[in-house]
Amino acid sequence: MRLHATFISFLIVTAAGAAAAAPAKFVYRVDRATATIEHNRLVITARGAVPTGGWARPVLRVRATSVKEAKTLEVYFMAQPPQPGATVVQAILPVSARVTARLPRDGIADVKIVSQTNSVTVPITLVHQAASLSAKN
Repeated sequence: MRLHATFISFLIVTAAGAAAAAPAKFVYRVDRATATIEHNRLVITARGAVPTGGWARPVLRVRATSVKEAKTLEVYFMAQPPQPGATVVQAILPVSARVTARLPRDGIADVKIVSQTNSVTVPITLVHQAASLSAKN
C-alpha cells in the first residue's frame, strides 16, 4: 500500500511540473521563411531548428513597430524549452511555425524573422487569389 501511495505522489508531482511550463525562448536558428498576403491577411511561416528535443509549442510573435518609418516588420521565432533536468535527445531538431495576422501598415515591405543565433528577412509577396480560386473549381 505504501508503494502505491508513493507512486501516486510521484504522478502528482510530475503532473504539476509539466503544468508549470517554462516561458517561451528563441529557437536556435531560422533557416527559411515566407511572408505572403492571402485573403487580405498577412501569413508568415518559418522553419528552423531547436538545440535539443523536448521543445514545444513553436510560435511566431509579431512585434509591434514603434517607428513609423520602419520598412520591416519584426517577428520573434520562439518555443517552450524542455523542463530543467528533463531527459531529451541531444540533437538539433527541425521546428516550424505559422501565424496569420492583420495586414501591416503602408510602407512595410519586409518581414524579419528573429531567432537566437540569426535572422532571415523576406519580402512580403501577394498570392494571386484568382489562381487559387480557379484551382478550387
